Amino acid sequence: MNSFDRRAFLRASAGALSAMSLPQIAFAQSACVTSGLPPFLPNRLTVDCASRRNFALYRKNAAYQGLTGVVSMTYVRGRYGEFPAGNLFLFPWLNKKGQALGAAKDWQTVMPTSMTKFMTTKPIPNWQLPLDEYFLRFRMEAPWQSFVGFRVDAAFNLQDSRRPWFTNVAKLNDGKPVGVAWTSSNLNAPWFGGNRWIPNNNDCKGNAWRALILDGINQASVGLC
Repeated sequence: MNSFDRRAFLRASAGALSAMSLPQIAFAQSACVTSGLPPFLPNRLTVDCASRRNFALYRKNAAYQGLTGVVSMTYVRGRYGEFPAGNLFLFPWLNKKGQALGAAKDWQTVMPTSMTKFMTTKPIPNWQLPLDEYFLRFRMEAPWQSFVGFRVDAAFNLQDSRRPWFTNVAKLNDGKPVGVAWTSSNLNAPWFGGNRWIPNNNDCKGNAWRALILDGINQASVGLC
């Protein structure tokens, strides 16, 4: 093979390999996102005023509550409002101690009707329910297929904190710790390649999503609107 033929062969081979990589990338993206919606990764999440208020109330009532969290993966319209893609929502659920205080207890829980407005409602009454889906179906009345989910609680014990679907944050911007569980019974799988938990690596941009969500929780921890 002369030098001209060798160069032509190498160029053709490189072009063929490049062309082969394009469908592989597309396949990888489609393998992650099976919801029928396009892949989505914002630069930063927004946090509505109701979620900020709920986080502040959670800090006051941490012995009785945790928070379910969801992120809108596209523009969503629910019964009570519409919200942009990339908004982080936080909403309280009652643990066993919270339930023991009775259904008449006023927790001052709110849910958003816009990014800045909200209405009063009751927290999720049972921690054993699929918390994120309950919030979307029975409080927001929004399409749950358009969200990913997680849970905020007290910091986990040492054994649990070593599991890949839990993260302990030693100190948020408000100076206090928090634990985050990255699992969801039904919301996450269509966005993370069938995984029920947001991956703790670069698969389906799991690490990037974890960083975004932790930053959103930090935003919620440092003041009301």
